[in-house]
Amino acid sequence: MDPRCHYRPQEDDSRQGTSQDDPYKNQDIYRKKRKCRFSAEEQEILVKEVTENQHQLFITSKLPISRREAIWQQIVDKINSVAEVRRTVTECKKRWHDCKRRTKEKMARNRKAALQTGGGSPAHQEALDHREEMVAAVIPEEIVTGIQGQDSADYHETTHMQGKSHGD
Repeated sequence: MDPRCHYRPQEDDSRQGTSQDDPYKNQDIYRKKRKCRFSAEEQEILVKEVTENQHQLFITSKLPISRREAIWQQIVDKINSVAEVRRTVTECKKRWHDCKRRTKEKMARNRKAALQTGGGSPAHQEALDHREEMVAAVIPEEIVTGIQGQDSADYHETTHMQGKSHGD
Protein backbone atom coordinates (compact mmCIF):
# COMPACT_ATOMS: atom_id res chain seq x y z
CA MET A 1 0.00 0.00 0.00
CA ASP A 2 1.27 3.47 -0.86
CA PRO A 3 2.48 5.18 2.35
CA ARG A 4 1.04 8.49 1.10
CA CYS A 5 -2.48 7.05 1.26
CA HIS A 6 -4.58 7.11 4.39
CA TYR A 7 -7.27 4.49 4.63
CA ARG A 8 -9.56 4.07 7.57
CA PRO A 9 -9.85 0.48 8.78
CA GLN A 10 -13.21 -1.17 8.30
CA GLU A 11 -15.15 -2.47 11.27
CA ASP A 12 -14.77 -6.10 12.20
CA ASP A 13 -17.82 -7.92 10.82
CA SER A 14 -17.44 -10.78 13.29
CA ARG A 15 -19.43 -8.97 16.00
CA GLN A 16 -22.64 -10.54 17.16
CA GLY A 17 -25.93 -9.11 15.95
CA THR A 18 -27.12 -7.73 12.67
CA SER A 19 -27.22 -4.25 11.25
CA GLN A 20 -30.86 -4.14 12.37
CA ASP A 21 -29.71 -4.63 15.97
CA ASP A 22 -26.97 -2.02 15.64
CA PRO A 23 -27.80 0.74 13.14
CA TYR A 24 -24.28 2.22 13.48
CA LYS A 25 -22.45 -1.04 12.75
CA ASN A 26 -21.76 -0.21 9.10
CA GLN A 27 -21.12 3.48 9.66
CA ASP A 28 -17.43 3.19 8.69
CA ILE A 29 -18.25 1.95 5.20
CA TYR A 30 -19.83 5.33 4.46
CA ARG A 31 -16.76 7.33 5.45
CA LYS A 32 -14.85 8.78 2.56
CA LYS A 33 -11.41 7.29 2.10
CA ARG A 34 -8.66 9.83 1.63
CA LYS A 35 -6.77 9.85 -1.62
CA CYS A 36 -3.01 9.69 -1.75
CA ARG A 37 -1.15 12.92 -1.15
CA PHE A 38 -0.01 14.89 -4.16
CA SER A 39 3.42 13.68 -5.25
CA ALA A 40 6.28 16.12 -5.74
CA GLU A 41 5.87 15.76 -9.51
CA GLU A 42 2.13 16.49 -9.32
CA GLN A 43 2.76 19.55 -7.15
CA GLU A 44 5.46 20.76 -9.52
CA ILE A 45 3.08 20.54 -12.49
CA LEU A 46 0.29 22.22 -10.53
CA VAL A 47 2.42 25.17 -9.44
CA LYS A 48 4.05 25.57 -12.85
CA GLU A 49 0.76 25.50 -14.77
CA VAL A 50 -1.17 27.71 -12.36
CA THR A 51 1.59 30.34 -12.23
CA GLU A 52 1.80 30.33 -16.04
CA ASN A 53 -1.99 30.78 -16.29
CA GLN A 54 -2.50 32.95 -13.20
CA HIS A 55 -3.50 36.04 -15.17
CA GLN A 56 -6.29 34.16 -16.93
CA LEU A 57 -7.36 32.22 -13.85
CA PHE A 58 -7.37 34.97 -11.24
CA ILE A 59 -6.76 38.44 -12.64
CA THR A 60 -8.75 38.86 -15.85
CA SER A 61 -12.33 39.38 -14.74
CA LYS A 62 -13.61 39.54 -18.32
CA LEU A 63 -12.69 35.93 -19.02
CA PRO A 64 -15.79 33.70 -18.94
CA ILE A 65 -16.01 31.17 -16.13
CA SER A 66 -16.29 28.39 -18.70
CA ARG A 67 -12.86 29.37 -20.09
CA ARG A 68 -11.35 29.41 -16.61
CA GLU A 69 -12.80 25.97 -15.91
CA ALA A 70 -11.36 24.74 -19.22
CA ILE A 71 -7.91 25.99 -18.17
CA TRP A 72 -8.26 24.20 -14.83
CA GLN A 73 -9.29 21.03 -16.65
CA GLN A 74 -6.19 21.25 -18.86
CA ILE A 75 -4.05 21.56 -15.73
CA VAL A 76 -5.78 18.54 -14.17
CA ASP A 77 -5.27 16.53 -17.36
CA LYS A 78 -1.52 17.26 -17.22
CA ILE A 79 -1.41 16.22 -13.57
CA ASN A 80 -3.39 13.05 -14.25
CA SER A 81 -0.99 12.08 -17.03
CA VAL A 82 1.69 11.47 -14.37
CA ALA A 83 -0.47 10.75 -11.30
CA GLU A 84 -1.08 7.37 -9.73
CA VAL A 85 -4.48 8.59 -8.55
CA ARG A 86 -6.95 10.56 -10.67
CA ARG A 87 -7.36 14.15 -9.51
CA THR A 88 -10.34 16.45 -9.98
CA VAL A 89 -10.50 20.17 -10.65
CA THR A 90 -11.82 20.72 -7.12
CA GLU A 91 -8.92 18.79 -5.57
CA CYS A 92 -6.36 20.70 -7.61
CA LYS A 93 -7.91 24.07 -6.76
CA LYS A 94 -7.83 23.14 -3.07
CA ARG A 95 -4.21 22.00 -3.33
CA TRP A 96 -3.27 25.30 -5.03
CA HIS A 97 -5.06 27.24 -2.29
CA ASP A 98 -3.23 25.23 0.38
CA CYS A 99 0.17 25.78 -1.31
CA LYS A 100 -0.49 29.50 -1.54
CA ARG A 101 -1.67 29.71 2.08
CA ARG A 102 1.36 27.83 3.42
CA THR A 103 3.73 29.95 1.36
CA LYS A 104 2.11 33.17 2.63
CA GLU A 105 2.38 31.91 6.21
CA LYS A 106 6.07 31.09 5.75
CA MET A 107 6.73 34.49 4.12
CA ALA A 108 4.94 36.24 6.99
CA ARG A 109 6.99 34.31 9.59
CA ASN A 110 10.19 35.25 7.74
CA ARG A 111 9.16 38.90 7.60
CA LYS A 112 8.29 38.89 11.31
CA ALA A 113 11.65 37.29 12.15
CA ALA A 114 13.48 39.87 10.04
CA LEU A 115 11.68 42.76 11.75
CA GLN A 116 12.54 41.35 15.19
CA THR A 117 16.23 41.55 14.32
CA GLY A 118 15.98 45.11 13.04
CA GLY A 119 15.65 44.10 9.41
CA GLY A 120 18.72 41.90 9.39
CA SER A 121 18.93 38.31 8.28
CA PRO A 122 17.87 36.12 11.21
CA ALA A 123 19.52 32.73 11.62
CA HIS A 124 16.19 30.92 12.02
CA GLN A 125 14.58 32.20 8.82
CA GLU A 126 12.88 29.44 6.80
CA ALA A 127 14.14 29.12 3.24
CA LEU A 128 11.49 28.81 0.53
CA ASP A 129 11.86 25.74 -1.67
CA HIS A 130 11.61 25.89 -5.47
CA ARG A 131 7.82 25.49 -5.59
CA GLU A 132 7.30 28.02 -2.80
CA GLU A 133 9.49 30.51 -4.69
CA MET A 134 7.23 30.08 -7.75
CA VAL A 135 4.11 30.57 -5.62
CA ALA A 136 5.65 33.57 -3.82
CA ALA A 137 6.32 35.22 -7.19
CA VAL A 138 2.58 35.47 -7.87
CA ILE A 139 1.58 36.67 -4.38
CA PRO A 140 1.50 40.47 -4.19
CA GLU A 141 3.80 41.78 -1.44
CA GLU A 142 0.91 43.74 0.11
CA ILE A 143 -0.90 40.50 0.91
CA VAL A 144 1.98 39.36 3.10
CA THR A 145 3.08 42.71 4.55
CA GLY A 146 -0.08 44.79 4.39
CA ILE A 147 -0.32 48.17 2.71
CA GLN A 148 2.48 50.30 4.11
CA GLY A 149 1.74 53.79 5.45
CA GLN A 150 -1.98 53.15 5.85
CA ASP A 151 -4.04 52.99 8.98
CA SER A 152 -7.27 51.02 9.13
CA ALA A 153 -8.96 54.04 10.77
CA ASP A 154 -7.98 56.15 7.73
CA TYR A 155 -9.53 53.54 5.46
CA HIS A 156 -12.80 53.60 7.40
CA GLU A 157 -12.99 57.42 7.28
CA THR A 158 -12.19 57.51 3.55
CA THR A 159 -14.83 54.94 2.63
CA HIS A 160 -17.37 56.65 4.89
CA MET A 161 -16.69 60.02 3.23
CA GLN A 162 -16.93 58.52 -0.27
CA GLY A 163 -20.44 57.33 0.51
CA LYS A 164 -21.68 60.90 1.04
CA SER A 165 -22.71 63.02 -1.92
CA HIS A 166 -21.36 66.52 -2.52
CA GLY A 167 -24.77 68.06 -1.74
CA ASP A 168 -24.83 66.75 1.86
